[in-house]
Amino acid sequence: MFNFSVYLSALGLSIGQIVGIGPQNAFVLRQGIGRSHILPIVAICIVADVFLIACGVMGVGKLLNAIPGFIVTVTWLGAGFILWLGYKAFRSALTPGAMSLAGGVEKDRKRAIRTVLAVTLLNPYTWLDTVVLIGGVSAIYGESAAPSFLLGSLSASVLWFGAIGCFAGKLAPLFQRPQSWRVLDCVIGLVMLFTAFMLLRNYGFEGMA
Repeated sequence: MFNFSVYLSALGLSIGQIVGIGPQNAFVLRQGIGRSHILPIVAICIVADVFLIACGVMGVGKLLNAIPGFIVTVTWLGAGFILWLGYKAFRSALTPGAMSLAGGVEKDRKRAIRTVLAVTLLNPYTWLDTVVLIGGVSAIYGESAAPSFLLGSLSASVLWFGAIGCFAGKLAPLFQRPQSWRVLDCVIGLVMLFTAFMLLRNYGFEGMA
């Protein structure tokens, strides 16, 4: 039976986890501003969330967390990947050809899809937030409320990525100026550095203690 209060709780929790600017959101935002392959990118993000959140609600997070060293290993590998993304953002900020709608986004459809899959599935925060955290919270409400919780979490994903897909392109006139791309890339680079630091602090070092 549908439980509206559980639905709202899951919606709020999931929005709080999804909306933060990370590798995935940064890439989707950039592609949205450039109006480049945004529909398949948004669809992939939503489908990935459907899969990962469903896995979490069904208890996969508990199984992964029980594997010795799994969280620590994934955390360090993921931090390295995020730092590489930060390096790319700073390099883009210093590259004149990248500071335009023509050069600042991924125009090749296959490469765009590969990139969004990478920033979604190779980012440990995605797994920790959806499979482990959201899945763990869902267990509090019991199995009978799982469908309502899952629907609330998926609604958050659809609303957020749908909003980026619909409205990011409206920022395109602002990003006709190279300086706007430079600022965006620097902000993204700093966010990647902060994300990697927080990831290691919260999961990397504590897991080794």
